Amino acid sequence: MQARTVPSEKKRARRRPEEVPPRSSSALTLDDVARRAGVSAMTVSNVINGKSGVRPATRQRVMDAIAETGYRVNAMARGLAGGRNRMISVFTPQLNRPYASEVVQGAAQAAERLNYDLVVMMLAGSSTSDFSMMTRLSVGALLIQPSHEVEWARTDLPAHVVSVDGPSDRPFTVDNYGGAHLAMRHLLELGHTEIGFISGLEAEPEVPGRGSDRFERNDAHERLRGYRECLEAAGLAVRNGDVQHGDFTKASGERAARRLLGLARPPTAIFASGDAMALGAIHVAQDLGLRVPGDLSVVGFDDLPIAAAARPGLTTVRQPLHLMGEVAVQTLAALAEGEDVPLPPPFPTELVLRESTAAPRVGTQPDGA
Repeated sequence: MQARTVPSEKKRARRRPEEVPPRSSSALTLDDVARRAGVSAMTVSNVINGKSGVRPATRQRVMDAIAETGYRVNAMARGLAGGRNRMISVFTPQLNRPYASEVVQGAAQAAERLNYDLVVMMLAGSSTSDFSMMTRLSVGALLIQPSHEVEWARTDLPAHVVSVDGPSDRPFTVDNYGGAHLAMRHLLELGHTEIGFISGLEAEPEVPGRGSDRFERNDAHERLRGYRECLEAAGLAVRNGDVQHGDFTKASGERAARRLLGLARPPTAIFASGDAMALGAIHVAQDLGLRVPGDLSVVGFDDLPIAAAARPGLTTVRQPLHLMGEVAVQTLAALAEGEDVPLPPPFPTELVLRESTAAPRVGTQPDGA
């Protein structure tokens, strides 16, 4: 990825994008796309042919204009066949999610190092956008949290695809089961014997007519399994109501925490299988007048930036999101060069101790809400 910018290109990039009258895709020209993107036709041609020397922001604007106008070009196959393309696509539901942002940052650093261009596309479950141009121009694709709800997760993708936090033919996973053990052992060693658990999405709905193993998520399932088995190994039972389900959002963590803290004998600690849900639990406890960690200890999972910024700082299980993004791009680049790259083993997790956990107060229980 080169940093140089041609002076004339900088001037053209500041031109105001123009509206392009509706036309059939076969009637559209490079000039139509150029007017829409506010760049020159030569810049559009360079992007389509995967040439270097175009700034990432300009390249993204051209790709957006191609998608918006519906432009099609048969000549792009020649660029791919000539080996000039060095583009990798990243698909993510929402870039403003801290999880996705961390993975993309790692992917971007690896792309810069390997002289690849990274194009990030944010898609919702109801998206009907046609991203065929981007995917055909890409030597590989990284899917972040792929879902059954988004059709692009299975169709019209490049030959090489990897995924982070979700299923694909080449999924990158972390040791979710081992991470749950780290969190539970920490709470048990502190002396907690009544520990609530907030789970995430155990699996996505099965799609009729398609094999479900390839697309089933098991991260939340493995964390729940680790929670249960740690309690059993300590000779403790999972009490009725101790497991509440969430969906990895802060709001779902708040709802689950209210149910846990509303039990006749509420837990002295909560292990949430996602940082956002753990922060939701902390906020509910504080709203109820409980001290964290004095009255209630809370552990999360992910170690997103919000975990360190929370007050109190969140004890959590770190998964190496930045590293996973780096390795994903390295893998796609190697596959594009014809190398045989084995699937890496699950990435290790580690416990990050902060201020949200402490030994339970002897002989006391938080009042039910």
